[in-house]
Amino acid sequence: MNLRVSSGVLRGRYIKVPDTDLRPTEEKVRSAFFNTLFSMIEFENRNFLDIFSGSGILAFEAISRGFYKSFLIESNPKAASAIKKSADILGIKNQVNVINADAFSLNFAALNEKFNTIFIDPPYALGDRMPALLDKIADSGIVGEVCVIVVEGNAETAWQKAGWSVKTKKFGGTYLSIFYNWE
Repeated sequence: MNLRVSSGVLRGRYIKVPDTDLRPTEEKVRSAFFNTLFSMIEFENRNFLDIFSGSGILAFEAISRGFYKSFLIESNPKAASAIKKSADILGIKNQVNVINADAFSLNFAALNEKFNTIFIDPPYALGDRMPALLDKIADSGIVGEVCVIVVEGNAETAWQKAGWSVKTKKFGGTYLSIFYNWE
């Protein structure tokens, strides 16, 4: 399978997705996500974190649209390797940091970065584990002063934390739960 970068400086470029059980975010959902993000914050020259990155297409879109650097967390070694190869082919390997690790056991503070946008697209069967992962991320010190955390799933993600607000968008059977830390 091939996926196309839909906007920005890499628009129209394709990446190859390895034969795994990945479920890449649909192009219409990626576009809607970035359009929503554009309306919420200024993100040029900031860092993007993609958790359960799969093909890496969301992180590549982020760089294409103006993010400075993308960090990708992917537990599947075959997928992590394909992400690195795709970044090299796209000519952005210096802007991509792939971490082959399990998000639930990762020490996020060790990333030594602040993020303004964090996108989490777990296998839908793991949706019930997202509130605990969101707590871990929010408490890790990696969240920027202005931050948007988005969880993609087949249902809304129920998470409440002081200082965070939420809005939800639905695209067919896909939900984006959008958490942000300002009023």
